[in-house]
Formats: sequence, structure tokens, C-alpha cells
Amino acid sequence: MVSKVSRFVSRLIRTLKAVRQCWLVGGVKMLNVTQIQHGEILKGKRVLITGGSAGIGLAIAKKCLSEGAIVVITGRSQQRLEFALKELGSSSAHAAQWDVSLISQRAEKHAEVVKLAGGPIDVLVNNAGILGGSRQFVDLTEDTWDELIAVNSKGLVFLTQHVVREWMQLKHCGKIINMSSMRGTLGVQDGPYGMSKWGLNGLTHGLGAKLALHGIIVNGIAPGIIATDSVAIKNMDVKKNAYLDYIPVKRVGLSEEIAELAIFLMSDAANYIVGQTIVCDGGYTLKA
Repeated sequence: MVSKVSRFVSRLIRTLKAVRQCWLVGGVKMLNVTQIQHGEILKGKRVLITGGSAGIGLAIAKKCLSEGAIVVITGRSQQRLEFALKELGSSSAHAAQWDVSLISQRAEKHAEVVKLAGGPIDVLVNNAGILGGSRQFVDLTEDTWDELIAVNSKGLVFLTQHVVREWMQLKHCGKIINMSSMRGTLGVQDGPYGMSKWGLNGLTHGLGAKLALHGIIVNGIAPGIIATDSVAIKNMDVKKNAYLDYIPVKRVGLSEEIAELAIFLMSDAANYIVGQTIVCDGGYTLKA
């Protein structure tokens, strides 16, 4: 009898917690995301992922490793990079501390990455970036502009330029994946963040056309609202409930979903897709 009462109380508590969560967010959406195991589709490929110590970058790194790639992640924090390497737990994973906004260091840091990877990289994932937060255009300051553009635009452009120059000198066929945002497909309202992503989509389009002639394929991904540490959504624990009412599919996205798309674009299965920025946002921009 005591055990039956205990089980009943336990179930009741779980039910009440679920009801409370539903009340907090307005609905319930449980996630069941399937990841495709291609079978080492990136075997032997050397992949550089900037901003790879957390969130989407780390998820892409995990997926690359599972598909046989050699991965180098970069970031500004050595401590976060060390934590990420422990989480990746692979001898094929490496890390280099690198602030991509410091243009003068690009040659030195790129050489370090090539040494860690054991040869020229095959895939560049431009994932490093600073979020714009809830800043409004009328509140924009020069310091805010300079900080964000230095990473999201200037740093990305000159790193890409350096890698492309090396590929062209070596006659090396490579791939570039630019991590944009759904903000880059909407009218710019928030100043530098939206503008940086809008410009990145244009860069992807232009370089896609120009570099394909050299065997270099450029594409982009524009994530929507993805559950990461850098995107704080009040009262949300996606393991319990991923519901979000203003997204057409009624939920947030996962970093692993973006990683699935990134792996496909890196693979030879996507060699006929050129200069495109693929939106993965649960339908958010369709209603905008």
C-alpha cells in the first residue's frame, strides 16, 4: 500500500510540473529530432569552425567528427575551448584560441590551424559572431556598431579572403559555409546585427558565383530561433517543453538541426547547390 501511494504521489508531482510548464509557456511541444548517420561522409576532410566552442558551432563540430572529419574549433576564450574539447572527446578534434576580429593575426592563426589539422583545410565554417540582442536602431552607439561589425563582417571577410587565396594558389577545391541568420532575410530594424547578416547573404551569393569557377563552393545557413546558451528564452527548458507560440511549427529549433544541414552542404551530395543561403527557422520568416 505504501509503495502504491508513493508511486501515485510521484506521478502526481510530475503531472503538476508538466501542467505548470504548460501554463508558463502556453502550450506543450516535445522534440523528437532524428539525426542521419551518413557513414563517414566527411572522412579525411579537414574542417575549420570559427566560434566552435558552444552552441551551433559545437554541434557542427560533433557532427563532423561523427562523419570522419578532422576538426579545428576556434574561439576567444581558452577555457571554453578546453571545455569543448573535453565534450567532443576525440583525438581528431583540436582547438585554437583566435579572435577573428584581429585581422593582423589571421596569417599566423591560420597557419596554426593548418598545422593542427595536418594539412590545408577543406571546409571553412564561418560561425563566429556577436548577437545583436534587443537593441533598436535609434539606440545604436558607435562602440556597439564597431564591436559587432568587427567580428560579424570585417573579421569574416578577411579570414575568408585569406583562406580563398591559399586555396587558389594550391588549386585546392574547398567549401565555405557562412552562418547567417533569419534576421538577414528581413528588413533591418536592429542596426548592425541585421545589417551584418543581410550583407553576409549578399557575400554568399556573390562569392558563390565567382568562386565556383575555381572549384570552391560557397553556401550559407540562416537559422531562426535556436535553443543555445546565447539565446535566452524565459521559462524554457527544451528537454521538458520546446513550445514557442509565435513560430509556425510552435517550437524552437535545436543546434543539432542546423548541424544536419551543415553536414549536407559540406558533403559531395550538395555540390550542385551554389551561392544559396538556406533558411532554417520553423517558418518564422514566412509570416513576416
